Amino acid sequence: MMIYYNMVAGWMGFPYLSINNGLTYSYAIGYKLKDKTGEHWTARFIRFKDKSNKAEWGGATMFYEAVPALIKHLGVDPKRTAFIPALSSSETTANPDRSICWIAKACAGICGTQYTDAALSKQVHQKIHTIFNGDGRSAELDKANYQSTKIDADHVFVFDDFITRGDTLSRIAQAVLATNPNCKVYGVAFAKAESVAYCPNPDNDQVPARWDDLWKQGEQEHDAKFKKG
Repeated sequence: MMIYYNMVAGWMGFPYLSINNGLTYSYAIGYKLKDKTGEHWTARFIRFKDKSNKAEWGGATMFYEAVPALIKHLGVDPKRTAFIPALSSSETTANPDRSICWIAKACAGICGTQYTDAALSKQVHQKIHTIFNGDGRSAELDKANYQSTKIDADHVFVFDDFITRGDTLSRIAQAVLATNPNCKVYGVAFAKAESVAYCPNPDNDQVPARWDDLWKQGEQEHDAKFKKG
């Protein structure tokens, strides 16, 4: 099923994902194409996933402009807004040194929002992207048993690297809402994982040129800072 988006302040804004329990809206920069890995943005997102420090710098540099643009566009009160990182499969609580954590924290500093990496906890589970059917993924996520602390905010933005079906984000949203029933929960990710057949624009030509420049700039800054010799 094709999941449609609206352009929101340069982002792909998804009113609904395949699994969308507790999510008000979800946002991604571009598509990470499962069957077109040489595509410009897809190749970047893969390097980011593979923990290339250079790609992390590129992605971060872009997010430091893209996230404030989104928050400003949505008109939420920064003081009543919290950024929290999603957890990786091997984590029970967030490791602040993981790229999503430090990027979300820096974005919170720029936007003037709250940030906490202590809100979520869960059980360790198998990596979801290694399971190829939806029921298997859902069963594995059942083991995670997400929990959330109280968050003194009206809007909670969950930062993650990729959105696939929305199952992980939905689990997090439901955990947040269980202890914070009056807040709204949003997903924020670098990419929406998709197959070309279900993708309205597999060339990622919807991404603003400015963000392409920012990613390049971040990678160049990384090279300049860590140049050997």
